Amino acid sequence: MPLNYPLPFRLKVPGEDTLDMRGARSVSYRLDGLLHVAADLLTFEWAATRRTQRVSLTGVKDEAEDSPIGTLEVPRSSIARAQLRGGWWAPRLQLWAGRIDAFDGIPGARPGMLTLRIHRRDRGHARAMAEAIAQAGTEAERTRD
Repeated sequence: MPLNYPLPFRLKVPGEDTLDMRGARSVSYRLDGLLHVAADLLTFEWAATRRTQRVSLTGVKDEAEDSPIGTLEVPRSSIARAQLRGGWWAPRLQLWAGRIDAFDGIPGARPGMLTLRIHRRDRGHARAMAEAIAQAGTEAERTRD
């Protein structure tokens, strides 16, 4: 699959569960996105859905709320390392940045690191993207030296 084809991914964001005198409440998040790789830029797009389930003496409620689409652009040269992990069952594309704030704004990102969960059917495409991103990082290091 060509690199100009976006890579679908999912982000993992922890939910929250509460239990009190008013009842039980469970909040979960689903974040789906696309990674676009251009000559010198990575573009992350994602959409989030927040699902709240409540159970109380007065009834059961299930609500879903969509958030606005989020976008972040990161220069390819700022990615220090890209690697496909997780094997066949749970493939993940892990990205490490040269700056701690490179992925700020992406839900579930850790300082300087981002893990994208990939569908099994997209493993080959994710591997090709990881290699292209890693190659761009290596070329950027050579030009700095």
